[in-house]
Amino acid sequence: MKAIDHFEQNRPVHLALRDIYYEHAIRLMKDPKHMAAQPLIVSDYEEILFVLRTAREHGRFAVRDNGKNEKDGQFFNFINMLAGNVKAILSMLNLKLSVEASDSFFSSFLEVNYASVSLQAEEYERRARDIIRCMLNTLKIAGVAFEQLKQANREAFTDFECERYDKAAAHYEERIEKHPDLPQYKRRTGLFA
Repeated sequence: MKAIDHFEQNRPVHLALRDIYYEHAIRLMKDPKHMAAQPLIVSDYEEILFVLRTAREHGRFAVRDNGKNEKDGQFFNFINMLAGNVKAILSMLNLKLSVEASDSFFSSFLEVNYASVSLQAEEYERRARDIIRCMLNTLKIAGVAFEQLKQANREAFTDFECERYDKAAAHYEERIEKHPDLPQYKRRTGLFA
């Protein structure tokens, strides 16, 4: 008798959570404040990274059973790529903050004036905005592929699996809507923490 395989049994639930958290991360990334003239906020991107990592973790569980859908594995890699982009944005923003800090090593070590520090800080923010723009363009392209992946998974599900997917998706959509801070994101303290 074959032992019950957690990943096989819970694949629809992991796919639902992957999809819900991915969609939530995309909504956060597409928030107009990221492209406005407002300063970029580190904690916004830490939250996006956390939500993408949650989606990625469930995506990893969903592909533990080989042979289901190779596109799920490719989508896992895509989420991983997005997370890498968000880490690059965070790196640029943290460098900007580090350079601007009043006790910064940058100005004292290099013995440069405030104007030089400001120019360097602006460069880091421009790089972050360039990465954001690139990510948003990539997300436009990825929209159709993601919907096709969801449809392919749905067609491969049994009725029971569809029901489990739908229940999990509805439950977590509601949790995110009522409690946008879930999954519990813990803000880190200090630069480069």
